[in-house]
Amino acid sequence: MELICKASAKYAPFMNEICDPLFELLKQHSALEKEIFERDNQLEIEKEKAGIPSYQTAPGWKELMAEYHERMYSLLKPNCTDKLLSRGCGGRYGEPQEFGYVNGDFYAEFKMRNADKASVETHFEKAGMGQKHKFVIRLVGGAWLVDELYYGFEKEKNWHSKGF
Repeated sequence: MELICKASAKYAPFMNEICDPLFELLKQHSALEKEIFERDNQLEIEKEKAGIPSYQTAPGWKELMAEYHERMYSLLKPNCTDKLLSRGCGGRYGEPQEFGYVNGDFYAEFKMRNADKASVETHFEKAGMGQKHKFVIRLVGGAWLVDELYYGFEKEKNWHSKGF
């Protein structure tokens, strides 16, 4: 991982204070997503062994999804604004994990222009395509919280809003 500071000297000292917890959150998000993906695969294997048709839901799947959403919400609630959480969380799980790149090769740009708002853009390759995320982080009640999340592709200038 390479972290590039694009903030003025005045705000550069905030880089690690903001980025380190963000990257840790993304690692925890990825670990939970991977765990649920693996447990879902195991339920599918057990469903097949039991002779349950493929079009039917595996026994225990609804409970697994309830657990996933509860655990994801518990992970994100102390780190995100209610505004971002209202967009949904834990809406997907799969292989590779959405933020799995934080455990590998990527670079990030830290930007900050005022004392209560920063952004971190992550740039990575997935499925042979350059992709990016932008996290807008605000100082709320003395804590840095992720307030907005966007995704995009390296060759385009547009950002697309999304939930966690």
